[in-house]
Amino acid sequence: MKQTTKQGQACAQEAVTQFYDRLIFPSKSSHPEYEALVPNDLQGKKFGDFGCGQSLFIDVFRRYDYDAIFLDVSQNVIDGINYGQAICASLTDIPLDDNCLDHIFCIGVVHHIPEMEKAIEEIIRVLKPDGVLTLGVYAPKTTQALLRKWYDRSPTIGKRVVTKLSRVLIWCKNRKNGLSKEDCDKRVDDLLNTPLVRYIPTDAYGRIIGRCNAEIRHVGRISQMNVLTVTKQQS
Repeated sequence: MKQTTKQGQACAQEAVTQFYDRLIFPSKSSHPEYEALVPNDLQGKKFGDFGCGQSLFIDVFRRYDYDAIFLDVSQNVIDGINYGQAICASLTDIPLDDNCLDHIFCIGVVHHIPEMEKAIEEIIRVLKPDGVLTLGVYAPKTTQALLRKWYDRSPTIGKRVVTKLSRVLIWCKNRKNGLSKEDCDKRVDDLLNTPLVRYIPTDAYGRIIGRCNAEIRHVGRISQMNVLTVTKQQS
């Protein structure tokens, strides 16, 4: 049974990896609310952006001249990173030493990973004692969660209806930001067709984080995302 479970997780991880290896948005814009999460007075500290994609933080890291590591499972993504150190690796097997980073950002990632608990353990392992992890996870009971639920449970015709509705909602929300049709379509794809996604409450993450000698200090919200501020305790 355990071997079967591991094989299933490996297949699921490969499906997620392939999905995000092709889902690279044609344009990049750093959301100001995410940039505001980065402290501006920590020169000399080492930062990480894990599961970085095109990175919400690369511009602000560059602006503050921060020492930064960008890590993603997609080689296509890593090839596009032009600042700091870029590493292609899975969050379940991070090729970094224990206690080596002062602040890690991981936004919109762990809820897609089959071995989510292992990934969270690995992220906290490489965080220094008293270091900070800013963890962004999809919130339950949101419009996004409801659309995904409808999509997964609908027959083919229903899926087309949900897809059209999702496209309209995303376009209306982002049209003032100059969202292109290609970007819009990829956002819909990301919302509805990601092979694995979870919408679970904060206390579920809290239990996992607590087992890793860390704790949630604050819960914020940006759009459909809960943003957890996590601190690692002294050993």
